[in-house]
Amino acid sequence: MSPPPKPISIAIVGGGFAGLALLIGLQKYPHIDAHLYESAREFTEVGAGAVLGPNSQRAMAMIDSRILEGFKRRAVYGFQAADAEGLYSWATVVKGQAPDIDETVMHYKHPMPDSTIHRAHFIDELNKLAEPHRTHFGKRLVEVREGSEDDPITLKFGDGSSAEADMVVGADGIHSVVRKHILGALHPAANAFFSGAIAYRCTVPIARAKALLGEDGVRPQFAMKCGQDGLVFGFPMSNFTLYYIAVVTFNNGPVPHDQWMVTPDVADLRARFANYEDFVRKQVELVPDDGSTMGWSIWEMPPAPTYYKGRVAMVGDAAHASQPFQGAGAGQGIEDALVMEQLLGTYLDPARESIAALTPAQATPLIFQAYDTVRRFRSQKVVTTSAETGRLLSGNEPRVSLHAKDIHARLTDREHWIFECDQEQQVKDARLVFEQAETALARRAVF
Repeated sequence: MSPPPKPISIAIVGGGFAGLALLIGLQKYPHIDAHLYESAREFTEVGAGAVLGPNSQRAMAMIDSRILEGFKRRAVYGFQAADAEGLYSWATVVKGQAPDIDETVMHYKHPMPDSTIHRAHFIDELNKLAEPHRTHFGKRLVEVREGSEDDPITLKFGDGSSAEADMVVGADGIHSVVRKHILGALHPAANAFFSGAIAYRCTVPIARAKALLGEDGVRPQFAMKCGQDGLVFGFPMSNFTLYYIAVVTFNNGPVPHDQWMVTPDVADLRARFANYEDFVRKQVELVPDDGSTMGWSIWEMPPAPTYYKGRVAMVGDAAHASQPFQGAGAGQGIEDALVMEQLLGTYLDPARESIAALTPAQATPLIFQAYDTVRRFRSQKVVTTSAETGRLLSGNEPRVSLHAKDIHARLTDREHWIFECDQEQQVKDARLVFEQAETALARRAVF
């Protein structure tokens, strides 16, 4: 009896939501040997909260039910009960500036209870599910080298080490080396661009927030407050011991290329919101000036013409980093991981009966093509509509005023197509694309 075939080696670059979710999904396939390479010395996400909507949670469950279980353990859910129609309030945005203070510009509801989670806490839950021998730290990718179809791909890291794999999936974020490899370093879409927005994020003790905002002001059922060139929101987290605050400013001057962190000028920040209503001014007043506040310049990926080249593909922010104004970017990475792991797990299985005798090297571009076909349009639409939402909320959308009624007309049901995505159908569509390509190859071989 011949020995079983050697498992297919897959290198995942980057240990954020998308990379870890993909690793966890691939662990269940005995014919795949997946390893993750993370640039940091340990998995960490600091200073930021995340919204992972119903679409994201369905994808978690389909990858591995334990991911959703971990999410539920650490998420904070709203106190407000469902309305008469059984719907929970997910996104509420109101004016925080005269003349129509507190008038609603967006209010989205869903049958699933609303929730928020600290990024570090979700990373921690994902890390618990990753088999330890598959995660490698301090591995900052500097180069991807591809040879012939039969040769392994080589990854070169900043510490001088290297790794080989049969295929590579880049989940290496906004400054992706894998993206530059796929598109070419000089391609117009190879690098992210600064959106002009800066998000200042911090957490303060919940007692301090209550003292200034009152009990009602820190309830989980929060409302974002918008106005000219600004957006402010906050919510409780970490089992209601901390209050998370995000203050976003728009139309900021240029920042150095690829500069992620921005040093906050808290006095200037407060001055920018001086003509907002009292509650907003108090939220901004909570922002510490002790150096603990973290500022992020918000960058966005131009639309890529492809998410793969040969045996190298990209997922998550590396593929479609978006502005955060629909709370949907992180969830797109988890959707990516679902479609990718289902395709890789199914079509690299040597036990699968196939109409075309494809080697793993031959099957890989077809797998990545199917992933690209199903995921690129949807994820890039999220990028486009998230940027548009930011412009609408901050008074920067051409021919749309900052009056609540005008913004509301453009934002009604803005989240519906994101939240209601049919993940099972996405996977079916991707499988169909692969199998059609496989059939075409088989026919060409015959004729």
